[in-house]
Amino acid sequence: MQMVLVIPAQPATSNEERRAALFCCYKDGSLLLEEKDGKKPARFFLNRGDTFPWDQFLPKLLANWQLSDYKDVPKAFVPQKRIPEFVIEGFLKEHLENQLKILATLRSQGFFSALPSRR
Repeated sequence: MQMVLVIPAQPATSNEERRAALFCCYKDGSLLLEEKDGKKPARFFLNRGDTFPWDQFLPKLLANWQLSDYKDVPKAFVPQKRIPEFVIEGFLKEHLENQLKILATLRSQGFFSALPSRR
C-alpha cells in the first residue's frame, strides 16, 4: 500500500494541492516529501508550522504496522522492535493530538530510530 497523501495548498507547495509521500522526518519537526503527482519540485519541505495531513498518514501507517509490511513506511516509522498489541489496537481510537504523543513516546522508548538533523 503506497502511502500517498494529499498535501493541502500552502506556501511550501507553491500554493497548490500536492500528492506526495513522506520521505524523511527531522529532529526540528520538518518533513521532506516526495511528489507523486508529476509536478515540480519533486521534493519539498514542510516545516513545523506547515500543514501535514497526519489524519491521512496515521491510518495508513497503522495498516502497514498491522500487516508487518514496511516497504512503503518512512524509515522514521519503521519499528525497531515489536509495538505492543494494545497500542496498535487503541491507536486510532485516540484523538490526533494523542496519536502524535503516542508516536513520540514510542520513539523515546526506542521503538523507532532517532531522527536525523536537517543539514
